[in-house]
Amino acid sequence: MTSASPTTVVYDPADPVRSAAALVNHQLDQLGLGQHWVQTRTQNGRPVVDRQIPPGHGWCRAIGLHQALWPATADLCVEVDWHPDHDVPAPEHDEHWQTRLAAVTAGLESLGYAVRMPGPRRTPGADRYQPLIAARLPVGASLAPSPANGWDHLKVHPTYTWPERDPIWRLHRTLGDSHLDSYVSRTLETHHWPPYSTGAWMVMWTGGQTATADDWHTAIARVRRVLRIAGYGLLDHRRPWDPAVDQRPYVIAYLREVPQ
Repeated sequence: MTSASPTTVVYDPADPVRSAAALVNHQLDQLGLGQHWVQTRTQNGRPVVDRQIPPGHGWCRAIGLHQALWPATADLCVEVDWHPDHDVPAPEHDEHWQTRLAAVTAGLESLGYAVRMPGPRRTPGADRYQPLIAARLPVGASLAPSPANGWDHLKVHPTYTWPERDPIWRLHRTLGDSHLDSYVSRTLETHHWPPYSTGAWMVMWTGGQTATADDWHTAIARVRRVLRIAGYGLLDHRRPWDPAVDQRPYVIAYLREVPQ
């Protein structure tokens, strides 16, 4: 059997989202923590791959993060999702989560990453996976501490029952009232919401395919002004827009409760 992963993976700051995920996935495989795809045979001249995961370990996958969600000083950041082994008996779920998440965290830290477990608390049986944030920081830097109760008001997957409304309705109304029709939005998963937030969304401009970087900048500046006036907090992309690399321009908008 041979590994299906390349032998060398290099992080490219010009393409940080994709290359960071590729690098960390390769490193997770090297540590025995990843999906570890290997070629098991060939069929009709084509390689056939399968995951080779030790029983009782679960597996991890790194996912690229938009730079607006990175810690302030990070020069590389990904989400690492750990998925438990579903064959572990239910009475052992708590220990399985605790020991394997500790092993994954230790493995990432051994590679020089700072690791955080963000968002509302997840529990074995109720949740399918546990997300972690892994960031590479300058020498001597550390992650800013997160408030211990910053997500206590949230469920992992919020639901809304009348007369409550999904707060994305307010966002859509804000954009519509300002005639910002060339923007779309999607709700972020709760582990990407800032502490004490009641909602967080990625707001994207859907301008033409021939738009320039200047067009992107102007479009995001326009929607930022509207959102700021409407009371939203904002998280911004951290480098100049590049239409050749970035899929589309965006800003993260969120609403936040004031801690009691």
